[in-house]
Amino acid sequence: MDKKKNSGKSFEKLAIGEPGQKTLNYPLKSRGGAKLFSLFFSLLLNAGILLVLMLISISVFRQEVVELVFETGSNETKFENNKKSFQISKKQKPQPANASAASPVISAVNFSNNAVFAIEDNGALQNFGIGDGWGKGADFGSGQKGGSIGFFGSRSVAERVVFAVDVSGSLSKMQFSMIKRELIKSLDRLAPSVEYQVIFFSGPAWFAEDEQSVKNRTHTVVHDGKEYIWNTQGGASRYYIESREDLYSSSWIRASQRNIRKTINRVELVKKSFGTDWRHPLKMALNMNPSPDVVYFLTDGVVGNGQQAVDEVIKMNKRGPRAKIFTISMMQPKAEDLLKDLADRSGGDFSIVLQNGEVEKMTNKK
Repeated sequence: MDKKKNSGKSFEKLAIGEPGQKTLNYPLKSRGGAKLFSLFFSLLLNAGILLVLMLISISVFRQEVVELVFETGSNETKFENNKKSFQISKKQKPQPANASAASPVISAVNFSNNAVFAIEDNGALQNFGIGDGWGKGADFGSGQKGGSIGFFGSRSVAERVVFAVDVSGSLSKMQFSMIKRELIKSLDRLAPSVEYQVIFFSGPAWFAEDEQSVKNRTHTVVHDGKEYIWNTQGGASRYYIESREDLYSSSWIRASQRNIRKTINRVELVKKSFGTDWRHPLKMALNMNPSPDVVYFLTDGVVGNGQQAVDEVIKMNKRGPRAKIFTISMMQPKAEDLLKDLADRSGGDFSIVLQNGEVEKMTNKK
């Protein structure tokens, strides 16, 4: 009996049931399994809580959409604009202390055809580096001057440009409307880093910001508050200032949206008037200080003193930095030789606008 008692001391027995029933005895090792199960369940519960917390933290991320739409124009007036838009979706963490320093994360780029230039991002793309010139005229980039310029299919790259445009009475209604439309388009696409001027001419010449009126073929121009009377010595191509004063000059205009809008308003208001004299607008353009890089000269007329005008302008153009003169004939083939000569001798191009509205670029055979 003692032997049985001593051997039973190595176990703890758990009796389950009522008296008289068979007693079930479980050794101590069964408690270890229960502890392992409790530990595994605890770890599983903690992992579940951690997963929920991670999902909550991920939901803090918010999605923003940045829409970039780039507009490019065709070189030819008969083509429609080729426009593409780029929609950029980005995920952004809660903003740090310095929100402007945060860099967006680009997750997708989608393409569609739209016609608007837009950047919507509450300042998150301040340093993206495109600038206002992109889509308006190929700006040279931040801190640099100049850009790509076009007028009736003739393209150039310049910091300073003058548009000298014929508004003589010989223009048809269709021609006059076409000239205004193309000039407005060219102005509207100038990069902000470009400086420009617009000169209108018939018999006399004047800057777009000047006031001009005509009565009995006598023109009055008000420039910087001063009145200039223009009269003719006989014919449409022999106009002069009665006071014999030198041609007036003006300052360059920065191609900001505000300035462009002012000039466009003047373009829309200008009216046709008597006379066609090439000398005055070209000399006024070359007299700008600093000198222009490019001059666009458009006319519909043939002038009796055309060769004299070309020779005087070329001589004047050699005195300083030479401007490239791009000449455009508005449906007037008879002016081709002189205008092509002027363009060739100054390093520019000559183009002619045909009756159907198409633009044909001509090359000098010299």
